[in-house]
Amino acid sequence: MAALVAAAFGLDQLTKSWALTELDDGRTIELALGARLELIFNPGVAFGMGSELGPPLAVGLIVVLTALTVWTFVRAVRGAPLGGTALLALAAGGGMGNIWDRISRASDTPLSGKVVDFIAVDWFAIFNVADVFTTGGIAGWALLQVFRRADAPLTPSRES
Repeated sequence: MAALVAAAFGLDQLTKSWALTELDDGRTIELALGARLELIFNPGVAFGMGSELGPPLAVGLIVVLTALTVWTFVRAVRGAPLGGTALLALAAGGGMGNIWDRISRASDTPLSGKVVDFIAVDWFAIFNVADVFTTGGIAGWALLQVFRRADAPLTPSRES
């Protein structure tokens, strides 16, 4: 699970580094279906919400991310189903990527850094690879919970 967390974090940071290098001059790369690569710096969370909250928002996100990371590793140690645990690990790695932006890009006050976003979809939002891992990981885990077989035992049964 640690490798998945690290891989998600590393891929996010690698793609953000690319975006900062290739898109820093205002360059936009058109893709397809109303999508493009365009660099922005987001002080908030999804859709820019919470941008006025600054460091207190970052502290709250760190608390949530810490709880998610601990829960993921507890699940792994306890032998929880691998698929769900792996999805949570990807979500944690993505969350760490965005928190790292808030920490490493802070200039005025601690935790005031803005998140690097660069994947723009006209009809949706502008986001980054960390957002894909975080949202996809949590959504995938939730779907596994909803659609797990109703007749599957939640704990191993002991037959006499």
